[in-house]
Amino acid sequence: MTHLFLYTELAGYTLNCFKKHLILNPGDKIYVIHHPVNDEAPFVFEKIQGVVFYEKRMLGLEGIYALYKEIKPDSVIISGWMDRDYMKVGRMIGKQCSVGLIIDNPWTGSIKQWLLLPLARIILHSFVSWCWVPGKRQALFASRLGFLETQIQLGFYATDIEPFVKMGLNRKEIKDRKKRFICVARYIPDKSYPLLWSAFQGIYAQIGEDWELWCVGAGADYENRAEHPGIRHLGFVQPAEMEYVIHQSDVFVLPSRYEPWGMVVQEFAAAGFPLILSTAVGASEAFMRHKENGFVFQSGSEEALKAALLNMTKISAEDRMRMSSKSREIAEIYIADMWSRALTDRAFVR
Repeated sequence: MTHLFLYTELAGYTLNCFKKHLILNPGDKIYVIHHPVNDEAPFVFEKIQGVVFYEKRMLGLEGIYALYKEIKPDSVIISGWMDRDYMKVGRMIGKQCSVGLIIDNPWTGSIKQWLLLPLARIILHSFVSWCWVPGKRQALFASRLGFLETQIQLGFYATDIEPFVKMGLNRKEIKDRKKRFICVARYIPDKSYPLLWSAFQGIYAQIGEDWELWCVGAGADYENRAEHPGIRHLGFVQPAEMEYVIHQSDVFVLPSRYEPWGMVVQEFAAAGFPLILSTAVGASEAFMRHKENGFVFQSGSEEALKAALLNMTKISAEDRMRMSSKSREIAEIYIADMWSRALTDRAFVR
């Protein structure tokens, strides 16, 4: 089979799914048209045999459609509806082949979403055969757009969790090492780093110097990062260098005020980390069991975040180990093998 992805921003977890799919289906071919790599997440991606990449700006609308006609794919997967050229290509294709639409925005019931529905239903149903969504919140949006339950596929945001499982299992107990909260996120307002920094500083007097906060990422707000003896900013870390961070950390925190999903949650769950997540983190529906493998706190509430951080410092090492095991168990939802099966099965949907 041949698959064409009209993608926005590439990420390592999607490439892992491409790689796994071609291992399981060595006769397949994947073509990917994508936007430039984001400066706030400057990943260096390895080449994958069987995957052909094109930057969208090098093709334009006519070039994309010409490639479609040349390769005659069995399926076309479109990443969202914000790219007008991708939408135009979809309408040009019609339902000549299976066309899947990735929806990662959750249904919020906002006025904007309600106003969008009538026109979106008309346009999308003219060429979209099915929707691929991360979780239930996005599935609700797809159903509001008029797609039937049989036309909605969960688990688009998936990855090969095995490397993270191995990194977690290879963690060694280092005596006298400080315990560390770790947050991996872009330095942008949606991720709520200032809230986390303020909450950590607010409890620092109570936890002494036994705990630190490590922050990994880059972005426009990096220059405004908090300076504090208990907070360390590591900057952007390439995936190949993440093992050191995992081995030196203990609890994963994601305080986002807006986070449609958050693949990093699954990655750290697979590595066996207890989690502290805000209610805005979409991935919590799949990878968090409150009080079983971590704590959920009300998004935007510094007091609630302080309480969650303090609760984690007070529980015993044995309880954190139990949380670790639970996280690793839950992380097996939405893995690359399942993603591959969905891509193959849905290629027959018109």
